[in-house]
Amino acid sequence: MPETHPTPETALRPAADWQRLQRVALLGTRQSPDELPAVPGFTLPEDAPDHREKQALLSAGVLSTIRKAGYQPAAATAATIPPAAPETQAALGVSGAQLLQQLLEGQYPELLPEFLVALAENQRRVPHQLLVTLLEYARTRSALHRPAAAVLGQRGAWLAVQNPAWQIFLAASEQATEETAWETGTIAQRTIYLETLRRRAPTQARELLAAVLPQEPARHQAQLLETLQEQLSTDDAALLTQYLAAKSKEVRQTVLPLLVRLPDSAVLERLWQRAELLVRLKSNLLSKKLLVELPASDWDKTWLLDGIEQKDSRFPGEKAALLGQLLALIPPQRWAEHWSLTPAKIIDLAADTEWAELLLTAWSEAAVLHQDAGWARALLEWLHAQPRKKAPGLPVARLAAVLPPAQLTELVLPLLNATPHFSTDAPWQHLLQLVPAPWPETLTRRVVELLRRALRQPTELYRIQYAASQLLEHMARVVPAAQYGLCAEALQPLLQDVPYLHNSLARLLNTLHFRQQLAEALHEPPAPG
Repeated sequence: MPETHPTPETALRPAADWQRLQRVALLGTRQSPDELPAVPGFTLPEDAPDHREKQALLSAGVLSTIRKAGYQPAAATAATIPPAAPETQAALGVSGAQLLQQLLEGQYPELLPEFLVALAENQRRVPHQLLVTLLEYARTRSALHRPAAAVLGQRGAWLAVQNPAWQIFLAASEQATEETAWETGTIAQRTIYLETLRRRAPTQARELLAAVLPQEPARHQAQLLETLQEQLSTDDAALLTQYLAAKSKEVRQTVLPLLVRLPDSAVLERLWQRAELLVRLKSNLLSKKLLVELPASDWDKTWLLDGIEQKDSRFPGEKAALLGQLLALIPPQRWAEHWSLTPAKIIDLAADTEWAELLLTAWSEAAVLHQDAGWARALLEWLHAQPRKKAPGLPVARLAAVLPPAQLTELVLPLLNATPHFSTDAPWQHLLQLVPAPWPETLTRRVVELLRRALRQPTELYRIQYAASQLLEHMARVVPAAQYGLCAEALQPLLQDVPYLHNSLARLLNTLHFRQQLAEALHEPPAPG
């Protein structure tokens, strides 16, 4: 039979035609009003006896054969998709690809973000054979969007364009465009795009933001306004001030911390004028003392004009909340300059007042907000200087994050030397786990020695099991891979002698060894693809 080419009008639709034929057969060829499906090249003359019955049987046989053999649809009329651009970066080598495959299969998942960042820093990309695996793995993990986007290469970016589920990576890319992220993206994609644009064109990003904010719901306004913290400048003051009077508390509390960080902020000056009258320094020849007063009047809407809410869960009591919010927004160093005192001296004076917890909590929040390392260190030193029956609940983790890693290490090492053993009240235990990567060798060596000594005391293992396992888990993330040998030499001989901690100790050594392999893979020759 000669080959026939279906026209758009007669093109086969095997699935739909089969369903229509079933309806005709169920009702009967004489009772059903439906037309029989036409199969090009298999149509009987209409004047043949019992035409509908014979045509139904013939169509059923042909369609059944097509369904079994497979059906190739007619050629698509869509425009041809251009191929991916040539790659400009070298791919990982063979060993690196194998290690990345293990990460994507769920081994050491906490190491994947770090490895992707290292790939980008070394101008390497993900091999082609792992692109789909990475895109699928990372698309539901927002923390991986930006690091993954940076190492997809040209083909990975091309793949992301083809699949709507992967287009989040286009927004996360440094080469993101308005068309792919801003106008059609989700709120998460648009936020990522704005953050990226703020880093390279802050004025353009602010203008885009100002144009769309009036049409956005409050929760989106807050999320988008938060992007102004990238490259924050006095040029942003007018837009931020406009939304300080927003009806939404979430929006107000997003813009206020940004406004008070601006140089010569009018809002900050009004806050200072209120606070200066409430916290005063009384001095004489022999001593100094802080005098603290609560605001004389209750909260009203004039406070809201300066961003001060009626209540704040950090500071119990309505008037105490007003004072606490004021102090938490003003740069703490302004008090040191105003009184010509060091942060340490002011903290000591505050600790001697009945408002110690409010003052120290508020100044801790201010140190975090304004990223004041001097105040953060002074507060942490005061907190850990001596055991306290009732220490204020300061935000220790956020204060530690303000300090440069070297300063935090300088703070922790003396505590380790003063209390070189595990105990529930050892002041260094919580602080040590806040020291970020990479640990300097001096700190690693000191902690490894402390662990080695503790793990050699079998009677103490059960008591220190939890604290030691937490420390070992943290070390697996922050000890540099180059220090694997230092850890293995001291701790590997103890593996069989620590039943309660065997798994944690083995994981530390295995993780460091795996990270060492990842570091080496960054410098191996690239593989094809």
